[in-house]
Amino acid sequence: MRKLIFTLLLLVGVGFSGANAQCNHEALLKDALAQMGDGQYIKDFIVDLKNDKGGESGTVKYSVILNSRSQYKFNVVNGSANSEKVHMQLYDGDKLLVSNKAQGKMYSAFGFVCRSTKVYSLVFSFPEGNEGCARAVLSLQKQFAAGEGGF
Repeated sequence: MRKLIFTLLLLVGVGFSGANAQCNHEALLKDALAQMGDGQYIKDFIVDLKNDKGGESGTVKYSVILNSRSQYKFNVVNGSANSEKVHMQLYDGDKLLVSNKAQGKMYSAFGFVCRSTKVYSLVFSFPEGNEGCARAVLSLQKQFAAGEGGF
């Protein structure tokens, strides 16, 4: 009986550790910070999407306040078990401003020069309703002085 209980506990423990190994958010954050470049760290975002009963993984949406006269970088690192790369999009209300997908290719980062201080939406999703995980970082790359850069 003891052997059976021990075996069951061992199997359950291995199952949980395997699930965590697929998406180690701390390791993803470390990679995302390394890819951030010379910018100043502002915030990071966790993306963890699972299929629902309809077969779609949905989206994760975050609100971010961005300041005018600032250049930002958004970069993302995908989990190693992802079948697809995460789609990252920045919106002003319903208007798509920038995305990490261009000409059919997914990139790991995009830049954005903010011209108006307000709340923007950062949206993450996986193509075809796939599930997966990722970690993204928002960093400040440059602040422009009044009159500089068309401001």
